[in-house]
Parts: sequence; structure tokens; C-alpha cells
Amino acid sequence: MGQVVNKSILIIDDDIDIRQILSLKLKKLGYSIIEAEDGNVGLQKLKNEMPDMVMVDVNMPGMDGFEFCEHAAKLKPEKHIPIMVMTAQDDQGSVNRAYEKGATDFITKPINYTKLEHRIRFSIRSSETSEKLASRERQLLSAQKIAKMGEWIYDIKNMEFHCSDEVANIFNISKQRVMSHDDLINYIVDEDVNRVKAVLDQISIETTNDSLEYSIKLDAGVIKRIRQIIDVNTNDRIKEGMIFGVFQDVSDLRNAEQKVKTLALYDRLTDLPNRSFFKRLLAKKILFSSRHAQQFALLDINFDNFMRINSNLGHNVGDKLIIAACERLKNMLRDHNELISGQDQGVFETSFLAHLGGDNFIILLSDIKNADDAAIVARRISAKFSEAFDILNNEIHISISIGIGLYPDDAKNADELLKKASSALHYAKETGKNCYRFYTKEMNVLSFQRLSMETALRKALEQEEFVLYYQPKISLLDNSITGAEALIRWNHPEMGLVSPAEFIPLAESTDLIVPMTDWIIVEACRQIGEWHRNDFQLESVAINITPSSLLDKSIHDHVLNNLRSAGVQAARLDFEITESVLMEDVDLILPILEEFKEYGCSISIDDFGTGYSSLSYLKRLPISKLKIDQSFIREIMHDNDDAIIVNAVIALAHSLGLKVIAEGVEDKDQLEYLAQHNCDVVQGYYYSCPLVGKDFYDWAIQHESEVLGKEPANLASLL
Repeated sequence: MGQVVNKSILIIDDDIDIRQILSLKLKKLGYSIIEAEDGNVGLQKLKNEMPDMVMVDVNMPGMDGFEFCEHAAKLKPEKHIPIMVMTAQDDQGSVNRAYEKGATDFITKPINYTKLEHRIRFSIRSSETSEKLASRERQLLSAQKIAKMGEWIYDIKNMEFHCSDEVANIFNISKQRVMSHDDLINYIVDEDVNRVKAVLDQISIETTNDSLEYSIKLDAGVIKRIRQIIDVNTNDRIKEGMIFGVFQDVSDLRNAEQKVKTLALYDRLTDLPNRSFFKRLLAKKILFSSRHAQQFALLDINFDNFMRINSNLGHNVGDKLIIAACERLKNMLRDHNELISGQDQGVFETSFLAHLGGDNFIILLSDIKNADDAAIVARRISAKFSEAFDILNNEIHISISIGIGLYPDDAKNADELLKKASSALHYAKETGKNCYRFYTKEMNVLSFQRLSMETALRKALEQEEFVLYYQPKISLLDNSITGAEALIRWNHPEMGLVSPAEFIPLAESTDLIVPMTDWIIVEACRQIGEWHRNDFQLESVAINITPSSLLDKSIHDHVLNNLRSAGVQAARLDFEITESVLMEDVDLILPILEEFKEYGCSISIDDFGTGYSSLSYLKRLPISKLKIDQSFIREIMHDNDDAIIVNAVIALAHSLGLKVIAEGVEDKDQLEYLAQHNCDVVQGYYYSCPLVGKDFYDWAIQHESEVLGKEPANLASLL
């Protein structure tokens, strides 16, 4: 047989001749030998040198072989070390006693060295196998602990549950306690008990697997959500009267899911219904009012000169003012609902308030008989807002403008009614602010300013006044540039750079957004091609695209033709589409996105978390990335709810095999937090503001040289 490598044997025997003979024989076989003349010395060498095997004589002065085995067993080393006892011929009593004390094998004297060689190999191999099994058992226990999962066995005959340590932790009971069928039922909350009991009562007669989820109530009112999996596939287990399964504590997972769901429906600052949720409620209200021949009003409310407060006092004061205004509106609305509480109210009859973002609130005012009822409430709200707000020791005076749309007089569907109320609000702003205005037919004509802006936008497309800026996306894996987001800017000849916030909404509400998006695609493909010709290639450039552009019949040909003209692969384009807008037209947009995916383009969900996403749609969509909205990143180091939401989105995305991009990263603390929580890519002013193509190229080359230690490339060709 071949030599054994890196295996050591501790020989303990008071007979020096036997030790020397054994040492000589075993060294020839390739073993390293450690010798000890008695049990005490052997025990010390066992502790210090951790051999792969021990051979110990039974009969020795002082600490004999039996005592050695007993002490060695108490050491409980990580390494499973086999102990072979050496006994006199036919000394079966000593052998039995040695096994009781912890020995794993024996050999009789005089020793048959041929047999010894095989038995040593077998003992060491068995030890290694035992170590692997023990290690895997520890790993399994650790995994179960992390997953908060443990196994149980149900004794059908005695109706008893026997459980593991982790199940005991879940139920906060002692492992030694055996739960009866009734004990388990008593833990279940009332609303779940009948459903669970029906399943448990059937498991002894059915042979199909079951997985059920329910809540349990522990001491001190603690509620946990658990998943119970029941395995009854094995008929032998049924015959033996035993059924196997697992419990898992899924409370944290369900809480995180609930936070994401709440985020999708409610505004995070005010806890009011957000725009997406409000539109759903409004549609139901219209259906209800249509059936019951009722009237109601929408009051679209906006602060006058709110940006001045943010600019002068800071966004923190602005947010506090929004919250205080929310409370003032809720109190007034509560009073209104109490006035109509004597009537037979349906679920959609009471009035309610929503926050559509920024300083924009909207009230659905129920139970109005005519326009005068809405005017009375509008006047009361305006009067109430004339009272100063005390925000962080700042006395703030602010006025509001209100636009009023009436159902069914002004519109009979949700979108049209919202537009009418919004149009009335703009009219109130244009006619002096600090007032309310109703929608009228005359207001269908756009104001001079709006018309002027639209005209200027059309000229901007013709006269090439638009320019694309690029903001880098940085991988948190190696700090490399993985891509960029293309952002449109309007370089007006008189007004200078116009903020997208001023012209994008107008473009989206007209037919201008489609040609504007077409121009963005043309320019982005051209710029990617130019970079490529200068040996600079990004993983992808992201383009924000609206459903209007996606639903345009020529979109596919337009994209592919421009990619070919620029010599750019489709994989270099990443289409970003806003989550809330996508959900409204998902069935129409889905096949279009799938076709782009087949071409090689990637699809990202932008501003994830600010709208309403169905997880079932999320699985259907051919997306590869989720972008966490910057509103959650801004306060991630100071707002625990934001941190929880960000962590939940990252976990959700990775579980679906998606990459996560965090936008709006502005400082090192945010960057380090996202890196620690496995975010993939970041984007924000911490690295760079949006830059025009040439400046972006210069910045990127410099960044790459700093990260990789390379010399900057020659930029002369682009100058």
C-alpha cells in the first residue's frame, strides 16, 4: 500500500519496547508518531497536538487506558479522534469497558501488524466521515437558525408533536416539552384556527403534502407568522403512525412585504393614500355614485410659493409643514364626515384625503347637493390655512389655491375629473392665488403661458435646443463605471437651461413626448457610437421612456435603425420606465418590452417603491434591474423606515434575480450603507452630477485611471 501523508498517531504505553516497535512499524507506513509513557502525558499531548488517532494500552500505572478514554471524551474537540485500545489476548471484559468509556476500536496483543494497518486506515477514514457528518449537521443547524426553521414529528396515535431546538425557539417553549395536538391548536389565533385544524385533522388519512401559513399568539401578546410544511408522501411513515414536517417563522418576511405593499399604496411622508391608490379609490367612488345618483367634488389643493419655504428654510421644514398641513386637513375633513354621519353611509360615501406628492393634496368631498357645498368647504379650508403654522420654532404663513371639479357635471370618469380639477387649480394660480376656482368650459382653452411654453417646446425640437446630459452609474463591487443615465435638458436661447420639471409634464400631456423621446434615442445612440469609436464603452446607457412612446407603432423600427446607424449593439440601451405608470398599461406594454428584451435591450423599473406594483406583474415583466427612488436614499441614515424599505427592496430584487440601482447617493455614509447591504449599483452627486457627453467622457477616463491605476487616455480626438 502507498504511504499515508500528514496523518499522526499518538501511542500511549508504559512499555517502551512496545512503543518503539509500534512506532517503527507505523512510520514505515508513512504515519507521524507521537509517544507517551502513561495516560497523564498522553492526555496532555492529545490536547496540544491533536493527532489523527490514539492507540492506548489498557493496563498502565497511574492513569490507565480506561481513565484516559473517559477524560479524552470530556475534551470534546472539534476534531473527531478515534481511540484504539490495546488489550491482552481474549480480554473481552476490558474491551467492553473501554467502549463504554469512549474507545472506538480495540486490538489484542500480541499485535497482528497486517490487521493493524487495515484497522488504522478504517478508523481514520471513519473518523473523517464522522467529522464531515458532524460539520454538515452543524451547518444545517446554523442554516435552520438563520432561516428560523426547524423540524417536527407528529405522532398520530398519541397526537403529540416532537420538535427541534429551532421549533422550540419559535414557540418559546422548552425543547423537552412535548406538544399535544390541542396545545398546538391553542397557540393559533382565532381567525386562523378553524382552517388549520381542518388540515391537521386530515393529515392522518390523506397522503398529499400540505403547506399552510397562519399566525400564533405567544406570551405577552407576541404574534408570529409561521409556515408549516407537512410531508405525508411516505406511506411507511403513515403505517408507523409518524408524520414529518417543518415550521418556519416568516414574521420578518411578511412584515417587510407589508411595508412594501403599504409603501405602494400610501405616501410615506403623510401616510395618506398616494396618487395611484387615490385613482383606484376615485374609480370605485364614481361607480358607487353612478349607481346611487350621487354628486361629489374633487378639491385639488396646492400651496402658494411653497418652493420659497424649501429654499429659505430647508427641506426638513418643508416636510414638517406638509405633515402639519395634512393634520389640519384631516381634522377639517373629520368634522365634515361627522356632519353627515347621521346618514346611511356606504363604504365610499364618506369624504377622504390623499397626498399626490410635494405640496399637492386632494380631497374627495362626498354628500354635496350643489357647487355651493364645495365652495363652502373650500372657503373654510382657505380660512383655516390663514392661521400661522409653528414649524421648528418658525412661524410660517402660507396661502393655498384650490381647484374644484364636480361629478358628474364636469366629468364622468376618474382621469377626466382629475384633469378638470387640476385645470381649475392652474386657473386659480393664474388669477392671483390664495383663492378657489371651479372648472368651467372657458378653462378648456390653455392659458397664455401654457400655450407659449408648448409653442416654444415645438420650436425647441425643430431648432435642436435640447441636449443630453449623462450621469454615471457605479458598481459597488469594484467601483467601476457600469453605465449612465441619459437626462434631457432644454437650452432655451433666452431662459437658458430649463428644468425638466417645467417642460416634461407639459410634453407628457401633449403629443410632444413621443418626438422628444425619439430625439433622445437618436442622440443617445449617436453618443454611444462616438464613445465606442474612441475605445470607450459602457455596459449600457439608460433612457427614460414613457408608455406613450412604447405604444407608438414605429418605436421598434426607430430604435433598431438608430442602433444600426450608430454601429451600437442593442445591449447598450437600457429602457427605464416608471413603476406607477407601467402598472396602468402593463398588459399593453408587456409584449412590447418582451420584444425589446429579445433584441438584447435591458429593461429597468425606475423610482421603484413610489407607486403601486403587483408582485405577480413584477415576475412577468422582462426586467433586469430595479431603481430605488432617491426619496428613500436621502434619509436612509436617519430614518429607520427608509432603511427597512431599502433593505426589503434589495432582498426582493435579488430573490427575483434582479440587480438593484440606488439613485440620489450624495454622501459616503449612504454609499457605505448600500454597499454593506448588497446594493449592486449607485448613481448620484457623490460621484458626479449629470454631464454633457464630452465632460462625461473626460470624467469617466479620469475615474477609470484612478480606480485601475491606469494613465488617462489621450482625449485629443474628442477636443
